[in-house]
Amino acid sequence: MTLEKLLAGVEVKALHADPATEISSLKINSKEVREGDLFFCMEGVRDDGNRYIGEIKCPFVAVTEKTPSENVEYVQVENVRRAYSVMSQNFYLNPLDGMKFVTVVGTNGKTSTAHYISSILTHAGMKTGVIGTEGHFIAGEKVGASLTTPDSFELNGLFFKMRAKGVDAVVSEVSAHAIRLDKLCGLKADIAVFTNVTQDHLDYFGDFETYKDVKLSYFCPENVKKAVVNADDPAGRELMRRLEKTGLPCVSYGLNNPADTFAVNVDENIDGIRFVANLSDDIVEVKSGLFGEFNVYNLLAALTVAHELGISAETLTHAVRKIKAVKGRFSILHNDKGLIIIDYAHTPDGLANLLRTARTLTKSRLVTVFGCGGERDRSKRAIMGKIASEYSDFVVVTSDNPRFENPENIIADIVAGIRGADFKTFVDRTEAIAFAMSEMLEGDTVVIAGKGSEDYLEVCGRKIPYSDFDTARRWGQAR
Repeated sequence: MTLEKLLAGVEVKALHADPATEISSLKINSKEVREGDLFFCMEGVRDDGNRYIGEIKCPFVAVTEKTPSENVEYVQVENVRRAYSVMSQNFYLNPLDGMKFVTVVGTNGKTSTAHYISSILTHAGMKTGVIGTEGHFIAGEKVGASLTTPDSFELNGLFFKMRAKGVDAVVSEVSAHAIRLDKLCGLKADIAVFTNVTQDHLDYFGDFETYKDVKLSYFCPENVKKAVVNADDPAGRELMRRLEKTGLPCVSYGLNNPADTFAVNVDENIDGIRFVANLSDDIVEVKSGLFGEFNVYNLLAALTVAHELGISAETLTHAVRKIKAVKGRFSILHNDKGLIIIDYAHTPDGLANLLRTARTLTKSRLVTVFGCGGERDRSKRAIMGKIASEYSDFVVVTSDNPRFENPENIIADIVAGIRGADFKTFVDRTEAIAFAMSEMLEGDTVVIAGKGSEDYLEVCGRKIPYSDFDTARRWGQAR
């Protein structure tokens, strides 16, 4: 594709390159640039792409906000990240055209909500694509895995594959990092879901207010046609007030505050959750094998999206019964002593929701095994230690992707928050789980939190093969 065609819709300040130049690919890593590529000079937290222009030996064109000191062909733009997103769309011929686009924004519940939406739409006869933390899927087939919200070029490449395979609707998780970095600039969601905002990623965003405002900033007419918002979340109510001022259509859902979609007669037992959903006066009888109040919210969000896309209440009633839990999201295993629950919860709110629900299923003691990631928000570690001790009879503190940080220091930060509960610490996660399993008594529940279906431990720059599921099966005779 020519440079001129790629630049359609981009704010260009200066063009010092032949617009007829044929571009073979778009790159943001200088080491990957080859002849015919277009290199985008992005400033990151630790580095600046403009530094590497002189190191690239083959002929190329650079896209930058600065004026290069090197003698290269370049395009100077107003905002290089926004330009990268728009030009990625142009490169793949605006691949979202003709497909419905649903996005899910929030700290907790993004993955489950996205997969529940996809499941309902699939049951209704639509072919779906899903992009998110658990990987990227086309009609249920996994086609790759990367970041929760991939790089703009990869993202549009996925859209292109989806359109080629006849996908009707794309459901994508959207992280706060992706919003801050303009990964979706120029991509307008037909419906965007807001689940909640709770503490996370403060190592990157600095404070909770900044993190929250980044999430809420996505919900504007430039990015979204209609919003579906959790009316029970404080930030959700703030967002609803903002949307009322902007005139952006909004459909609310919740349990405790007035909402367009709400649930009544909520009941939970060992078989799952039951409730009646009222979707703007259309009634859906929900019977599900999922667990927890958090999943009531996830299902309400998914039902609301499907309803707004025109799916009938009758179809929704049947479709919701087909939904299966995402692996690593409150996955229940059994052994001859009791229950083993594996979950991705890695935030204070996520851990509290997980343990609150696990406690309702526990006949005897609740034992919690968890850790916190290294080189991430330190302030949440003691908070999560306190939460674990409040809900658990015994806490086992261990490693969870320590990265380049000393795992003993991470564990010490967590232990500082533990109050009242007995606890034990293990740097080795396998040893921690093996200990918890060996201590199980009749009727106990062991919760293993933080990694879910992740298949690695990240230690000192290496991803070491590891699975909570495999470990639980090996040491707990879980099935």
